[in-house]
Amino acid sequence: MTDAEQFEAIYREYRHKVHDYIRNRVSSPEDAEDLCSEVFRKAMENMNAQRGTGMSSYIYTITRNTVVDYYRTHRVHAPLAEDIPLDDSVEEEILSNDSLERLAVALRQLDEQDRDILVLHYYANNSLQEIANKMDLPYSVLKRRHQALLKKLRGMLGG
Repeated sequence: MTDAEQFEAIYREYRHKVHDYIRNRVSSPEDAEDLCSEVFRKAMENMNAQRGTGMSSYIYTITRNTVVDYYRTHRVHAPLAEDIPLDDSVEEEILSNDSLERLAVALRQLDEQDRDILVLHYYANNSLQEIANKMDLPYSVLKRRHQALLKKLRGMLGG
């Protein structure tokens, strides 16, 4: 089997899985398509370096790193509403009282799905309902999990 045939077989097998993974983490369908193409471009360029690991793990690692790179380079900014209530919410406390470095260390201690919830909500500006739909979780479960995550972060940051 030639390299091109091998790559085509890999693409056919993993394309939908990769696209679904990315689509669940990126709000724009166009960006998801671009990232999916990027994953397979990287996989094709480095196919010989993959030896020693399973193809599934190799593709998953490239996919995950591509999504992480996307969020590092595509800062999502939304305008703030003028009527934000001035209460002592957990979010405000975390963002105003702790340095970003401490927050980054705390986030690295969370499991991947918990980090995804926070990134999708605060960084990609998805509502909790949208995140629940993307993660195929009941809204009430995701809302409780989100609240528990904020409490956990507060404890990790010493607040």
